[in-house]
Amino acid sequence: MLKTKLIKTSNYIIKILIIILSFGFIGYRLFYKHDVSGVVNRFVDMLSDTASRTIIILTFMMMFLNWGIETLKWQYLIKKIEKVSFIRSFMSVWAGITIGSFTPNRTGEFFSRAFILEKANRWEGIFITFIGSLSQQLPTMLFGTIACFFFYHSFQSGPFHDKLAAYLILLGISLILTVLFFILYFRLSWLKFLFMKLTPRKFTEFRTHLHVYTDFSCKELFNALLLSVIRYAVFAFQFYMLIRICDIDIPLGDGIMLISLIYLIMTAIPTFALTEIGVRGSVSILVLEMYLQNTSPALPDVSSAAFLAAFLIWFINLIIPAIIGGFFVFKLKFFRK
Repeated sequence: MLKTKLIKTSNYIIKILIIILSFGFIGYRLFYKHDVSGVVNRFVDMLSDTASRTIIILTFMMMFLNWGIETLKWQYLIKKIEKVSFIRSFMSVWAGITIGSFTPNRTGEFFSRAFILEKANRWEGIFITFIGSLSQQLPTMLFGTIACFFFYHSFQSGPFHDKLAAYLILLGISLILTVLFFILYFRLSWLKFLFMKLTPRKFTEFRTHLHVYTDFSCKELFNALLLSVIRYAVFAFQFYMLIRICDIDIPLGDGIMLISLIYLIMTAIPTFALTEIGVRGSVSILVLEMYLQNTSPALPDVSSAAFLAAFLIWFINLIIPAIIGGFFVFKLKFFRK
């Protein structure tokens, strides 16, 4: 009886601490570290325009589609060890966004999801969630590499010709890593072998559950990858629509190319979800300005518009879900009876 009460109390304390930490960090990054007044004022002006307001609402609705696809993917993969309803999967994914908001590169997302599992081993849940994370990384690498190739060629005769060597190096590195990621994803047994080599033998329980990496067929991995590609298309199109309503006139094809390049560069920069706006904003400004100056040197400064678009996609796809996900943290069980 005493042990049961201790477990319940510990679970409750951990959940409260997560809520305080995540919400406190959100407030700190939004209202203390960043001067959002200018962004808010421009956003308010944008809401007065019917077309812009409609696109913002559509982008907001697509946020649920974005994370709904991620929920379906996680539910599909995790059924290998335990059947979890869509609702419980949804809660685990959104609670993971909250916890991931203050962890490096949002790693807390796939660690925390395992705590929704009732019976299955949590290490196996974490390993399977990592597969889902890897499947989402592949479209970013693939489309980013393709975008880097076209971006490189668009600079052949532009004002940034002297920077072609740097982009050629980026293209080469991203191409090699993309090929390696695809091989590793469809040969998960190699990933198991790698973890076995890197993990000390004394971590017996950790090593024992690595067998899940050999339990998935190529068809199952392909299905998860397909869901990742669809999800990538959703949030890339969200970003493109926000760029357009921020008065940056870019054709759809070029816009998707630039967004893919932005996401590729961001994957190489360690960050936290709530500090990501600085990285996302800086990279967006850099890429969009270079493109626009290369195509139309007479265009005015687009820094504020690029930052606003980056801010909106960050706020809609990460901050709002992180706030909502705080209510689902209470559904996680950090200790079992």
